[in-house]
Amino acid sequence: MYNVRKNGQMQCGNRLGGMHWNFTLIELLVVIAIIAILASMLLPALNRARTTAQQSACTNNMKQITTAATMYSTENNDNMVFAVYGTKWSPVWSWRNLLGPYIGLPELLNAGADGSEETNPKIYECPGTPRERYNELGWTQVGKTRGGYGINTSTDGDEASGFKSIIAGYFTKVTGKTSRFRYPTETFHFSDGYWELNRARLNGVNNEASDGSYKMPNPHGESRVIGWLDGHVSSWRGYMPTFDWSSQRAQRFYLGY
Repeated sequence: MYNVRKNGQMQCGNRLGGMHWNFTLIELLVVIAIIAILASMLLPALNRARTTAQQSACTNNMKQITTAATMYSTENNDNMVFAVYGTKWSPVWSWRNLLGPYIGLPELLNAGADGSEETNPKIYECPGTPRERYNELGWTQVGKTRGGYGINTSTDGDEASGFKSIIAGYFTKVTGKTSRFRYPTETFHFSDGYWELNRARLNGVNNEASDGSYKMPNPHGESRVIGWLDGHVSSWRGYMPTFDWSSQRAQRFYLGY
């Protein structure tokens, strides 16, 4: 090993003919700046890749949920799964409990009794909204289960006036039949969010607590995953549409007609 001076800089060499240069401060700063620029270019791509991966996992969860709901209807005289039933509000069971046997979790049918422990089935957890955020968003449990997906509980009336359309039963024996809906490919059944979703609460500004209780951010960047009445699943860009009786699109989306 030896040192030589050339053009004002020290060079380190060795007897094998190799030469090692000492970097100046300016050269080090340039290298650091280049690394920082490359990192700033790479991070957005990594974030997009993570969002895409989460949305793909969410789509798989949703497909299992819609398939389970279809199987439930097939075995229950074409009736759609209840949103919630039982005694207001203890004990109660929800659609998450009823679909348990169809997603490989039959023990969920027995959850919901007083004193039982809260459960967090992985299939009901949206990868874009981890359970650590549920309290922040105001998402409570129902039927002793928590999750990141909700069911469409929209109706076009009440029990006194009668229903032309009802998606999911709510503490009553009234629930929709899949064959009654004219536009099953355009009517949402499940989506990311609070355990119950309906036309009265979803108002197009879902990242704010519209009724003072819970928030509905889009969990996958600017998108969410929707499971439709016919069982297919797709990505929906933006928030759920604001319901308006003059809007045919909104009526089909929430009520199926």
